[in-house]
Amino acid sequence: MMGSVKRLANAVAHGLREGHPGLHKTVVSKLALAVGAMIEGQTPNTVELANLLPLDTERQDRREQWLRRLLKNPRLGPAVVIAPFAQAELAKASCQGQTVLLNMDQTDLGDRMALLRVALRVGDRALPLAWRAQEGAANIGFAGQRAVLEQILAWLPAGARVLLSADRFYPSAALFTWLQAQGWSYRLRLKGNVLADTGAGDETTTGALAPGVLERYLTGVRLFAPETTVSG
Repeated sequence: MMGSVKRLANAVAHGLREGHPGLHKTVVSKLALAVGAMIEGQTPNTVELANLLPLDTERQDRREQWLRRLLKNPRLGPAVVIAPFAQAELAKASCQGQTVLLNMDQTDLGDRMALLRVALRVGDRALPLAWRAQEGAANIGFAGQRAVLEQILAWLPAGARVLLSADRFYPSAALFTWLQAQGWSYRLRLKGNVLADTGAGDETTTGALAPGVLERYLTGVRLFAPETTVSG
């Protein structure tokens, strides 16, 4: 198995050298080993990954220390490492004037952690580009959403058209405002308890509106949040 990790690491190191020509050779080789172990083991668990690392030691504690020191290296922040690869994929996705399709979703890992992820849609697959993890089961609010989306925005080619999709999303008026300010299109599947006003004078919810929708779209609907509204 460790032989497989080394072969994977060699391929990863080649890509890292191309994407990060200024990164120190030792750092590249160590990061490639960690990524190779993760691909082989199909797990982010540091204890399990440590067991897969082809290191010259049999001591588990030293393997885990090696991995933790690597992960704490400030030069290896996720946004830093992935930047050239994300920029290249986004450029390919829009090179012929196509709309860049982005998916945003949030996963709650029990009561321990919430993960927000934005991925590039490539055919029937999604390529994760930026993410944010937060302890606890609470929803990651607009501040976290904005941080992830602005990272994507910094990587996009100038003038690229974007469509952001999200399923069963926790909305906020601030998010809609941000998307409209960037000129992005969006399709956000909302929770059913969002307050809405269709212009008929009666306040309702998105859940109450959905069963009666005969057309594809409802126009002139306002979604409410404290001190602000968003029209759609």
